[in-house]
Formats: sequence, structure tokens, C-alpha cells
Amino acid sequence: METSFQSTIAPSINLSTQTVFVGKFIPNDDGFNEQKSSNQERGSTYVRWGKSGCSGTDTKLVYSGYSSGQKYYNGDDYYRGGPSNMLCLPDHPELSNTTAGGNTFIYGSEYDDSQFGSGAQNQDVPCALCLSNASATVMIPGRKSCFSGWRIEYYGVLASGAYHHAASSYICIDIQPEFIPGGRSDNNDNTLFTTGYKCGSLPCPPYTDDLQVYCVVCSK
Repeated sequence: METSFQSTIAPSINLSTQTVFVGKFIPNDDGFNEQKSSNQERGSTYVRWGKSGCSGTDTKLVYSGYSSGQKYYNGDDYYRGGPSNMLCLPDHPELSNTTAGGNTFIYGSEYDDSQFGSGAQNQDVPCALCLSNASATVMIPGRKSCFSGWRIEYYGVLASGAYHHAASSYICIDIQPEFIPGGRSDNNDNTLFTTGYKCGSLPCPPYTDDLQVYCVVCSK
């Protein structure tokens, strides 16, 4: 049976997670794909940042790879533009034979402070794309457990680039992060820092100034 993925993203779900249907798809009159298989497997995907594997209940590894994004510093000045989203590049890429135009590049990510764990600083960051049998997955900042009716896939600490660097996205780094072998070279390419709360427009309580932010990926 031919198999392909079709993704649909619910508006309330973090963009690093999405719902997929696994089966054979046939275009309908509206130009969209419709599930025609009677033996449908429903699931959702998410990136597990800081790990090369998946460990959630009824969860499969799609691929492992390398966390990556925009470079923050060019040696003379900080970058201010470019893309802000993070990517999980697969460890078995299919490469083109055409040289890029030179205006934008993807750089590997590294942990750039020691609060990710012992020996983490300057290490490079792995990632894994995981397929859960649940119909929805969501990353919740500010918690390390899921709300009632949801199950945990993993939890960790919220990470992003520094405030004085180029714009970046928030991602959830696993609470026990792994390192890419041989990657501790302090390249300062796409750098990640643990994130804290700042009171003001953010009410305190329930939050507390400067504390590190938990995060959890939940499925349902």
C-alpha cells in the first residue's frame, strides 16, 4: 500500500506540532487531499528538541537530526533580520547540486549557557521528529505536567535566542538533553539560552521574576 503524509494544523496548536493522517490520499474537487482508506491511522507529529529519539507512549521515531536556525552574529555585528523559526534537519539529507544565492543560510544550534545541564554549554543540539498515535499534540510553556485528559510526551525547559540577538522561536529542550558527538567547538552560530519570567505586564504571582521556565509536550 502506498503511504504518504498529509498535515493539518489546528489554529490553537503550536506550529512545532501537527496532525497527520497516514494512508492513501486522493485529490478531491476542491484541490485538497481526502482520506479514502478504510484502514486509517490517525496521529500527530512533534519535534523533541535536545534528544535523538522518542520515548512517548505509542510514539515512533520518524527521523533524528540536528537542531538548526539563523546565525546570530557575523563577527562584527549582530544579525537583526532573517528567519526566526527553528528547524530539525534530518541526519540523512538529500542534497541538491545547485549553489545557494548566499543571502540566507541554516546553521547548527548549540546550548549557550550552563543551565541546560552539566557539560551542556557550547555543545551542539540534536532533535527528533516523533509520530504519536494521538490526534493532537501541543507544547505548553510554564508547566512540566499536562492538564487533565492529556498525556505527557516529554518535558523540559523553554529555550530561545538572547533578547539582543536576531529574533528566534521558543522551543522546549528536553530536561535531560543529549549532545551531538564532537560538537563542542563554540561556533556561536544558532545559540540557545534558557528562558526566564519577567514580572510587569506578566502578573506575579502566579509567576515569579527570573525563574527558569518549564515546558511540556502533551498529546491527546
